[in-house]
Amino acid sequence: MDSLKEIERAIDGLNPKQLAELYVWLDKHRAAHLGQGDATVFERGLGLFGDPQDAALLDEVVDLAYQERHRPSRLAP
Repeated sequence: MDSLKEIERAIDGLNPKQLAELYVWLDKHRAAHLGQGDATVFERGLGLFGDPQDAALLDEVVDLAYQERHRPSRLAP
């Protein structure tokens, strides 16, 4: 990938699980660049759960619930 536009297109094409995995990866690498002493809990990817994978799982569950809530009703008029 040579340009920011190509990267954006690739990210836009990710499914919710892949996007959650990307966020976990980004959080881990951002924390390494910030230095653990300067990074907040959220910048370290720990969120409210203390584990990036738990936070990513919660993101996925919330996304699925949102999709379910906005799915058209199957009831006939």
